[in-house]
Amino acid sequence: MTPAEARDAFTRLLQTPEPELDLAEAALLIAAEEYPDLRPAVYLNQIARMSSELKQRIRVEVEPQRVVDRANAYFFEELHFKGNREEYYDPRNSFLNEVIDRRVGIPITLAVLYVAVGERAGLPVRGVGMPGHFLVKYAPASTGEVFIDAFNGHTLTREECAKMLEEMYGGTVPMRPALLEPSTKRQILARILNNLKSLYLSRGDLGRALAASDRIMLTDPHLTSEWRDRGMIHFQMHHDSEALRDFTRYLAVRPEPEDAPRVKQLRGQLISRVN
Repeated sequence: MTPAEARDAFTRLLQTPEPELDLAEAALLIAAEEYPDLRPAVYLNQIARMSSELKQRIRVEVEPQRVVDRANAYFFEELHFKGNREEYYDPRNSFLNEVIDRRVGIPITLAVLYVAVGERAGLPVRGVGMPGHFLVKYAPASTGEVFIDAFNGHTLTREECAKMLEEMYGGTVPMRPALLEPSTKRQILARILNNLKSLYLSRGDLGRALAASDRIMLTDPHLTSEWRDRGMIHFQMHHDSEALRDFTRYLAVRPEPEDAPRVKQLRGQLISRVN
């Protein structure tokens, strides 16, 4: 499909209510803008096949830690999925088709695949957007919870999650229970796209950064900071009218953010140029 067709399909899929939204399909449609020959159904069939195999591995096991141990053995030992430490900032790590083909990824895309396979196998797994390191949470309604670090291929307790957060941020980001609550599917998609946007900006690839920002706005139109970020990209690309519109919207929604002086200065330049 063409990039425009992929964007249209992604937009339509986002109209789906949260419980029915297929996270794996949406992630594949993000990738389809970069890979015109990508056929999401091919990869969704692979995920379905993995889920059938996972069901066979788990069978009648019900104790949470043992269920997760069997799921981890299948995912990390049998299928050999692992974190891409050597090329962490390779954009391919953010595209689900590449993760499935190459068996490597970053925490969020490996977690998305783990959740997609696990959900289809009937496991109560959800993605958890802990700052700095995306996790999977296995939380049956009856008892217990287990956190899975899909990048490193092992389980974590709540206390170990807090220790990881402290090590990553040097104690500047205190652990709160909310940080280990499941993310919505739209939040997960926005985080994948934000990773891509940051990567492309670091490489000076403004066109791809803009495409990522546009889709972040589709996942969450109320994410006010994205109006500013997209405006900055438009400004660098000399899209004066579009940048002016985004900056104006940002300042209308948040009249006095910390960066208001800078945004107002840029907006003033644009007004003089556009008029």
